[in-house]
Amino acid sequence: MRALLLDQPGPVASLRVANAPDPQPGAGEVRVKVAAVGLNPVDYKLAGRGHANWTYPHIMGLDVAGEIDAIGAEVDGFSVGERVFYHGDLTKPGGFAEYAITTAHTIARIPDAVSFADAAAIPCAGLTAYQGLVRRLRVQKGHVVWVQGGAGGVGGYGVQLAAHAGATVITTASEKSFAHVKRLGATHVIDYQQEDVVARIMAITEGRGVDAVQAAVDAD
Repeated sequence: MRALLLDQPGPVASLRVANAPDPQPGAGEVRVKVAAVGLNPVDYKLAGRGHANWTYPHIMGLDVAGEIDAIGAEVDGFSVGERVFYHGDLTKPGGFAEYAITTAHTIARIPDAVSFADAAAIPCAGLTAYQGLVRRLRVQKGHVVWVQGGAGGVGGYGVQLAAHAGATVITTASEKSFAHVKRLGATHVIDYQQEDVVARIMAITEGRGVDAVQAAVDAD
């Protein structure tokens, strides 16, 4: 198969396209014929420093969408040809290739109305927001939620998830992104470059404050 290979830790410009062995699924695994792969900050950051579990040349790419191409032993509930997407294991070879291996319990089916490209944009950012707002904070109708950076990856999903739950969503964004985050479902938008965020939140909530906060801050 063709793959994008990293020969040693270094800049993304050092990645090269070359042939690599076709991977084979083991027990509990499936092979996915890759149709789209998301691009994440974790990819280029890890490319620069590498990982102790990697062997080189290494294939990166965490957010993958495609069709199941082969199924290993002890896998139930999935069939060859199904459209799926998943967030991979960063310690193992990823999806910047024609084929990729993942565990069956980490994949999800792609609805017919969702494209491969859209599905590949979901896992890392979308699951981060879902884990925080839905599973941990249990945001619901009537809550007031502040989502930091509503125009970003995790923030954008956070705005949508909170709005879908029926919450009042306050988010921060630059002025140029106001229309975008409002389309996502934000009720109030604060220009963090020009306004006192805390003062505006307290004014919006009439001194009450918020029920939940999603603050996904990018850090090296």
